[in-house]
Amino acid sequence: MNLIEIYIQEVTRRIPEKNRGDIALELQSTIEDMLPDDYNEDDMKAVLEQLGNPVTLASRFRDQP
Repeated sequence: MNLIEIYIQEVTRRIPEKNRGDIALELQSTIEDMLPDDYNEDDMKAVLEQLGNPVTLASRFRDQP
């Protein structure tokens, strides 16, 4: 598992199961858009740091209507 997969898993395990698939896809797309074409592990870490703590991000998704 790479850092992105771990991050997405950490976010989605904290939200209702019915929303996990959609949010995982949304997060994957967002992360891919933020990464340069030829990215490395440092690029992945920088993007994930920009997104913030997975617990905090998950709480934002739980608060959506």
